[in-house]
Parts: sequence; structure tokens; C-alpha cells
Amino acid sequence: MSKAQPSAVPSRPKNKSAKKREPFYAVSPRWSDVSPIPLIEGPPGQKDPGPALATIAYSPRYSEAMSYLRAVMAVNEFSRRTLELTEDIIGMNPAHYTVWLYRVKILKALWESEGTRTEDGVMAELDWLEEISERNLKNYQIWHHRQLLVSLLPKLPTTEPEFVAHILSFDSKNYHVWTYRQWLCRRFPDPLLTTEMELQAVDALISEDVRNNSAWNHRYFVCFGADELKAIEAEGGNRKEILAKGGLVVDEDLVEREINYAKDHIAWAPQNPSAWNYLKGVLQRAAISVADMQVFCEGFVGGRHADLMSDSVRSSHALDWLADIYRLTGHFDSSKRCLHALANKWDPVRRKYWDFRAKQVDEEAREDQ
Repeated sequence: MSKAQPSAVPSRPKNKSAKKREPFYAVSPRWSDVSPIPLIEGPPGQKDPGPALATIAYSPRYSEAMSYLRAVMAVNEFSRRTLELTEDIIGMNPAHYTVWLYRVKILKALWESEGTRTEDGVMAELDWLEEISERNLKNYQIWHHRQLLVSLLPKLPTTEPEFVAHILSFDSKNYHVWTYRQWLCRRFPDPLLTTEMELQAVDALISEDVRNNSAWNHRYFVCFGADELKAIEAEGGNRKEILAKGGLVVDEDLVEREINYAKDHIAWAPQNPSAWNYLKGVLQRAAISVADMQVFCEGFVGGRHADLMSDSVRSSHALDWLADIYRLTGHFDSSKRCLHALANKWDPVRRKYWDFRAKQVDEEAREDQ
């Protein structure tokens, strides 16, 4: 079997419509030297395994392409035609991770044999990948492939932040894209974490949708999480243990800025849990007691002695925080008033949870006496 094809062969077939006909590879002169390996679905280890009990209804077109893929993988052929083959199969089944991994091996071999600079090869592959990414927004394999490619580059491609923002414009909470974006920040901290570049980008997303929890999580990662993750990897343990050790550097100006940022967005949407959770995370990072937020939280329930069953309450999250704050400061009756309001009016769906919290307050009050 041929191990390489002339570099003049185009990376994609000129007549794509021909591939719609069945069969394609069996009648192609370019593949005449390959003996396809069909899928054996029956019980293994038998001379004639027979049909499987329940077979997957692959199309004849897909089955044929896969039989040729098995053949070339068996001999590790890394050529232009095998690259086209992976493109064909990915077009029919973009979730086939084995094909993606084999494609990376082919690309590296071709770049070396054809004298292509790694940077140029990666950028060409990223261009090809863009259209596929738009058509398969939730496909993990595509983003893993992109990560493998970009990891080969010495610096961040100038087009990458723009591309990530473009994909997020289709679905601003796409988990795979945010995971990739976090990896980008760790792979290229300069400029993503050493300048305001990434912070400004995530601020724009939060301004567009203040309830975008993914954007809030990423903001925390940019400001604090990257250092925490680095410490966890170096020392082991988890975030709670790392924070308890107190070894992380705390930038007081940064903490103050982020506390004010969270407060401003809570005032904008008091029932948005994302900003409240972000504020709690910042306080934990800076070892600031939640009790310091008492006056701030009371502003969303009408004040210290307000009727918590009235419309003066603008945030159930503020009530939740105040229940903890009053308990920590020994005002057990006030804590129970908050929990009672949550259980009976503002969050009755979780009544049993709030009642359980109230019992805990009673127990702590008895122990305090």
C-alpha cells in the first residue's frame, strides 16, 4: 500500500457531488490498491461470527468510508488521500473521536514530509475547522481537536479570541467553548491574563446578559481562579483546603473592585443568583466574613426591621444571606424570620430545606445559651 501521495493532490476532492454516489471508494482509481476492512459486528473469536444481535443502521456510504479507514489505519498510512478520507467521515459523523485523532497524526506527518511550517499547517487546519464548528456547536471532539492544534503554537493566534466570541454569539453558555476558553487563558496567560483583554471581553458578555452564569464563572477564573487552580495542581487538595491555608496572594485593590462590580450588578438584577454567587466567591477568596455584607443585604429587604412578608423584599438571595449573617452574629430570631419568609412566601418550593435550616438555628441558639 502506498505510504504517501504527491503533495500536488488537492486536500479536498474537486467534485464533491461524486461522493454522494454509492459506492465511491470502491470505484475510485485512487483507492484501487486498498482492500477495505468491513466491520465485524458479531461475537468475536469465531470463524464466522454471523450478524450481531442488534446492529447499528449505518448508511452504505458511511460503512464504505469506515471500511477504508480501517484499512489505512491498519498500516498507518499518512497521506493526502487519507486526510480527505477523514474529512469525508467527519462530514458524516463529526463525533467520531478516533477519526479526529488519526487526522492529527496525518497532519503532523504531512507537515514534516512536505516541509510545511507547523504554524502554517495549524492555521490552515483552523480555517478548515471554522465551518465545521459552526455546524456542530455542541461537539466536544471539534474543540479537543482545536486545542491540540493551538497547543502546537508558540503564541496566541490573533484571530482566536474573535473566533471564540463568534461561536459564543450562537450560544453564550456553550460548555465546550467556555472550557476551551479557560484552557486558552492558561496556555497563553500573556496577553489573556496579564492584560485587560479577557476581562473586557467577559464584561461585555455580562453586560449583554447579566444572568450568563458561564460568563460570571469565567470572570472569577480570570481574576482569581487561575491562581487557585495552579496551587491545587502544585499542592493537591481542593479549593476549600487551598483557601484555608491562606497562602494565596490577595490583591486588595482587585478584591475591592470585584466586590463593587458584583454589588452593582446585584442592584441591577437582585434576583440573579449568578452575581450573588460571584460575590460570595470573592469574599471567600479574600477571607472576608459574609457578615460584612449585612447593610448591603438589608437594602434589598426593606431594612433591618422590615416586614419580610411584604413587597419590600426584592431578593430572596438577600434573605438567604441575612439568615446566615444574623445566625453568625447571634441574632437567632432575626435569622429564623428570614427563613420563615423564604419557606412561606419567597421560596416555598424549597420549604423543607428552609425549615431544616431553621431547626439548625434553634439548635445553635440552645448551645449558645
